[in-house]
Amino acid sequence: MARAGQVLEKAAQAAEALQGFITVTRFLDEAQKGIVEDVLKKCVKEANTKVDDELFGKGRSLPDSECEKEPVVRKKLAPNWRRHLGILKHAAAFECIQRRLAEEFPDNFSIEPRLRKDPLTEDVLLTDRWEGSLQPDLVIHFTRNITRIQCIYDLKFPCGFAVGRNRWSAEVIEQMAFYADLGGECPPALVTPQLGIVRQ
Repeated sequence: MARAGQVLEKAAQAAEALQGFITVTRFLDEAQKGIVEDVLKKCVKEANTKVDDELFGKGRSLPDSECEKEPVVRKKLAPNWRRHLGILKHAAAFECIQRRLAEEFPDNFSIEPRLRKDPLTEDVLLTDRWEGSLQPDLVIHFTRNITRIQCIYDLKFPCGFAVGRNRWSAEVIEQMAFYADLGGECPPALVTPQLGIVRQ
C-alpha cells in the first residue's frame, strides 16, 4: 500500500508540474494584455510629466518653437530638444515599465530587443546585428521566447504642445509596417502620453 501511495503521490506531483508548465508557457490572455497596456499608458504619461516637471517646472512643458533648438543643459543627449527629451522620457518610461511588469509578467515582455526576419526561413531571430534588424520599444511575447511575438509597442513623446497632432506620419506608418512584418497577433501600436494606446 505504501508503494502504491508513493506512485500516486509522484503522479500527482507530475500532473501539477505539467499543469504549471502549461500555465506559464503561453501568450498573455486578453485580461493580462489589458494589464500590460494599462501599465504602458501610465508609465508613458508619468515619464512625460516627470521629465517636463524636472526640466521646466511643475505643470510646464517646452513650447513648440523650441523643439528643434539646441538643448540648454549641461549634458546634451541629442542636437535638439525634441530628441533630447525623447531619450530622457524613453529612459524614464522603460524604468517604470520594467519595474511594474516584472512583478507579474517577468517572462513575457522585452524592452528594446533587436530582431530580424530571416529572408530564407521567414523566422524571427534575436540578433545583435544592426543591419537589416529592428528594435521595437517593447514586445510582449510567448513565455521566455522573444521571437514568438504577441504584440509590439512603440513609445512616442510629442515635443511641445503637439497634443492633437496626427501621430501617423508617413515615417511612423512605414515603421509600423516593418514591425507588423515581424508578426504577432495584434497590429503594432503607438503609446503616447496624451492618447494612450493607438492603433491605426
